[in-house]
Amino acid sequence: MKLSLEKSSNMMGAVSLASPNRHTMSLMSDDLSHTIFEGDPTFTRIGLAVPRKTLDETRVDLTVNNFSRKKHNEELMSILLEEEVPGVENVLELFESFFQTFQSYGAEHQVFNQCAEYESKCGEQVTALHKLIQMAPQGHSKLAQAQELEQELRFERDTWRLVASLYQDRLNSEFQDSEMESEEIWSGLDDATSEDDLVRQLYEKNAIIRQAQLVVDWLEQRAADVYHDSHYSQAEFYGDAVTGWENTLHSLTSKKRGLSTDNVEHNLVTQMDPDAPNREQSRRLHPLDKEDEMRLLRSVFARLRCGQLDEAQQLCFRAGQPFRAAILEGWKLFHDPNMKSRTDVANTKESPSGNPYRDIWKTMSWKECENVQLSVEERSILALLCGHLKALLPACPSWEDQLWAHLRAMIDHCVEKELRRCVNYKRQLQVLPDEYWNQQLTIESIFSTLAASRDKTLLAQGRDQYRIIQRYLIMDDVDGLLEEMSSWLSKGDNWSVHLRPHMLRLMAHLALFFRRIGRGSSDDLIGSILEAYVLQLVSLGRTDLAAVYVAQLPLPEDQIRLYAQCLVMVEEQQESCEDTERQRLLYLAHQVGLDVNAIAKQVVITLCNQGDVIQHANDASLQVATSAEDERRIRSLSWLLMDPSMRSQLLIQANTLMRGYLLRRQIDAVKLTFKLIPPDTLKILSELWESRTGLTDLPTEVAAATREYLSIQAYIDALDAFQEWFARFHHSKPKKTEASVQQQRGGASAQLSFTENLLKEQHLKQHQVEMLRWQAAVDSLTETAIDKLYNVLLFPDGGWMADSVQFEDEDTPRQQQQQLLRQSCIPHAALLLCNILTSTHRHSQCLELANVVASEQQSLYKVCSAEQLAQLTKHLRQAYVKLLDYGESP
Repeated sequence: MKLSLEKSSNMMGAVSLASPNRHTMSLMSDDLSHTIFEGDPTFTRIGLAVPRKTLDETRVDLTVNNFSRKKHNEELMSILLEEEVPGVENVLELFESFFQTFQSYGAEHQVFNQCAEYESKCGEQVTALHKLIQMAPQGHSKLAQAQELEQELRFERDTWRLVASLYQDRLNSEFQDSEMESEEIWSGLDDATSEDDLVRQLYEKNAIIRQAQLVVDWLEQRAADVYHDSHYSQAEFYGDAVTGWENTLHSLTSKKRGLSTDNVEHNLVTQMDPDAPNREQSRRLHPLDKEDEMRLLRSVFARLRCGQLDEAQQLCFRAGQPFRAAILEGWKLFHDPNMKSRTDVANTKESPSGNPYRDIWKTMSWKECENVQLSVEERSILALLCGHLKALLPACPSWEDQLWAHLRAMIDHCVEKELRRCVNYKRQLQVLPDEYWNQQLTIESIFSTLAASRDKTLLAQGRDQYRIIQRYLIMDDVDGLLEEMSSWLSKGDNWSVHLRPHMLRLMAHLALFFRRIGRGSSDDLIGSILEAYVLQLVSLGRTDLAAVYVAQLPLPEDQIRLYAQCLVMVEEQQESCEDTERQRLLYLAHQVGLDVNAIAKQVVITLCNQGDVIQHANDASLQVATSAEDERRIRSLSWLLMDPSMRSQLLIQANTLMRGYLLRRQIDAVKLTFKLIPPDTLKILSELWESRTGLTDLPTEVAAATREYLSIQAYIDALDAFQEWFARFHHSKPKKTEASVQQQRGGASAQLSFTENLLKEQHLKQHQVEMLRWQAAVDSLTETAIDKLYNVLLFPDGGWMADSVQFEDEDTPRQQQQQLLRQSCIPHAALLLCNILTSTHRHSQCLELANVVASEQQSLYKVCSAEQLAQLTKHLRQAYVKLLDYGESP
């Protein structure tokens, strides 16, 4: 059979197709006995973003072995398999790649360049992972996660491809009148308008049909990627064939010559025309030919599923069945260019394209789809081309296949309806069955049908997160998609650890894409998705990327809260965060316009949080050790040292921290905190305020913090002075050596020699000198300690740890803590001072201390409890008695 076929460059156009050379037909390879539909029900979930190749290009010579390349691959695999999860670390580079792409294409008109770059980056990683998996031994335990990751990245790549395709068309169509009435659309048609012309205009004017076709093209490209990935390295499974059904032909020829005795040749068809197997239903083809026939039909349908009509026709030619290639031509729209007026002088005629009797072909194909004598594969091929959805679905096991089949039927129905309504045919068309016209499909009804399927595998695939995203994209329900993705964030640990970051990356960049094109109306939902992604970046150690995404949040308070949370995570993840790292992270925030001062303040508040109620020790003489957590809190104040303008917040937060430590009697922690505050802090505060406002009086909050800082400094100095005095007075007093000398001579009654007496006198003189030196040091330390302790007791302008100004709210946690500190530290300082005075026999000064405590000017007695006053009175009574014993006047 010889037919003039025309090659379809797309589903609506037609150009000339030259028939390829015919080859003899041999057995097909067993490796390809099953199509991609049988081998992998979810085949559209994977695939390589590579250009499609023809059958000739995919042929390889399997007899040639490159041993050096094999050895290199084995060495590479041995290195990769040493990793815990081979290839996963390299894929994490996608976070940096997406970050760079997001920054590089910041202009609004570059949004689709951005999507194309996202797709490209994912495709590169898919290719690398696929090569790794191919080189590895099959079933290797370490490659399970790598295979899952490869599949996920394929989904992400295809999702970006869908986004770019659909939304570029949708944004462009917003500038056109897509709601134009059908009569207005076809107002320019005339009798010379062909089927092809009308359908082209239909696609230009009808956004629904056009976007449905875009989804079909997308699904077919995904399938083509998989088909190439599955078959590109296989040997061509058709040999050189002169005719089809060669085994049947050989058997019939042998039987005619009387040479055959094989039982398999009995009951074969008697003729070799294409309709013989259907016409002679009681007879059959040779079993080998039947097997080859099934493989051919599966391969042809697989090519059609990939949108590769040309390759499907080439397969038919190679198999020696050109009639099947001709069948694949019958659906094409008829177009005669000679019907239009021509202006060329030669007045040459062009060849028409398509099938002028397409309606007849379609009617007959519909009937064949219902012919149960035909195989499922052959019926599905005809069903695809004539729009018979019921016959097409059995060949579509996956979610993508089902969606593709429904969309193809929907498009075919709409096109056929417009053709019969608008084209001026010169004859009566064949009437299509009612079942065809009852296929009223819409995008919404298609997804509803898929969701109501009884196939558990299909339902499970439909619940996959990537397919859910794709469904919302196809339906153009952006708000619904954002709400759905936001709901996934609460699932938390239900996601696989190594899959969740890549899903969050897709979600975050989709949200940013929708906001840029003006489709996302809920800033809260977009913000929640961005927050989850930023926190994931920090947990993965990608701190350099966080600031840019934080800056995408619309509200400044959300930006401050989120970036502060990121810095807190950095501080908690590292045992000792260096100042250079803190400086770098704050600089990154400053570069994108974040409020660095507010962020640093929030970080310190979070890290230094000691709870709403701080427990305090009743015994002021206790000394509690500093824990590792306390040291971490103190180190966190370094975030406020990065910029001099943050010194006021440094002072306020340091005071808050030290108040808590004083209440718990963690004196060493107070000293560590105090040392962290630069000595020039008060000077810098005054200079900055004066340079900014010209005033010398600090604002109320800063002035109160300064006074509190000085109070703590006075108390620490007093404690240090007392400790130094106590150590010198009680532990450093020189000891006499007379007892030791007497012990060496046998006791005090022994007769001493001249030398021994001389040595004794020298020791006495030396002891006297040391005592004078010690007494001088003690006197000096005593005076210092007394002064330091009086600095606490006689702190000016209202007393120690008391504000000199009034605040609107006088019952804040800070003021409550200050009152507790006054009640514990002031009596403690008085007792320490009394201890020094009584130990150094300064009893008259003890009585002066009593006057200070009882004075109404300072009112120190008001902050002392009854127990503390009783203890202090006891010491004062002893001092009074001593004065009387010495005969001194009190």
